[in-house]
Amino acid sequence: MSRVPDRVLLAFDLLEPLPAHVLEAMRLLDDLTSSAESVAEVVGRDPVLAARVLRLANSALYMRTRRVATLRDAVVLVGFGAVRSLLFTAVAYDAFARGAPGYGLDRVRMWQHALAVATVARHLAQTRGLDAEAAFVAGLLHDIGKMALSHSLQEQYPAVLEAVEQGADFVEAERAVLGCDHAQVGAEAARRWSLPDALVQAIEHHHRPDEVPEPGLADAVHVADAVSVMLGFGVGTDQLLHRCSEGALERLGLSQEELPLLLVVLADLLAEVGALATLEVG
Repeated sequence: MSRVPDRVLLAFDLLEPLPAHVLEAMRLLDDLTSSAESVAEVVGRDPVLAARVLRLANSALYMRTRRVATLRDAVVLVGFGAVRSLLFTAVAYDAFARGAPGYGLDRVRMWQHALAVATVARHLAQTRGLDAEAAFVAGLLHDIGKMALSHSLQEQYPAVLEAVEQGADFVEAERAVLGCDHAQVGAEAARRWSLPDALVQAIEHHHRPDEVPEPGLADAVHVADAVSVMLGFGVGTDQLLHRCSEGALERLGLSQEELPLLLVVLADLLAEVGALATLEVG
C-alpha cells in the first residue's frame, strides 16, 4: 500500500511511464538467451534513444578503449547489465526536464547530481561485491520523487524550514509538512515502472539505509549522495540539511577519516560528468 497522499500522486503526470519499446528492450535484457541483434533492433526503433545510448556508451561513464559504433557493439562490448543502465539513463534524461525548482535545482544541476550519484554508487558497489549496474540505476533515480513534490515544497518551504530549525532533518520535515518525503514518492514511481524490489528499497531508503533489512544498495546510494554533494554536484536547498549514516559507512567498510581520500579518487572519476549535462540530439 502506497504511503504517498493522493494529492501528491496527482503530480505523477510529470513522471511518464516507460515507453513500450523500452519495456520490451528491458524484457530482452532480462533474458540471457536474447541476442545482441534483437536488443539493438528494439532500441533502434527510437532514433533519439539510440543516439543517446551510443553517446553514453562512448562517454567517460564507461571509459571504453574501443569506440562503440553501433547499438549491437554497445550490447556486446558493455554487456546486458550496462545496456540496461544506459537505457535508463537515456530515458531518465527527459524525466528531469522540469528540474525541481522547489528544491533549488534546475534541470542541469539535478541531472548532473543524478549522474554523479549513479557513478559513485556504481563505483562503491563494484569495490564491495554488490550489483554495480543496479546501484547505478538506483543512484540515477534516487531523487526522481523531487519533481512530483517540487510544487508543494515551493508553497510550504517556510514550514519545512521551521521544522528543520526545531530539530527535524529535511526528510522528517518533508513528511511532517507534506505528508510524505521525496524518497517515498520516488519509490512509488519505481514501483509503477516495475523495477526490482531491491532498487525500489534503495530509492525509498536512500536517506534511511539503516531501515532496510538488506541495505547494500541503499548504503551505496546514500554515501554516493553525500559524496556527490561534497564534490559540488547538484547542491539544492535541502542537501546540506542531510546527515550521513555512520552505519552505512561502516557496512561499506569506510570511515569518516577515509572520506577525504575517497573524495580524491571520485573527483577524478566524476571529472567528465559535466560533459553530459545535456543529451539533446540533433
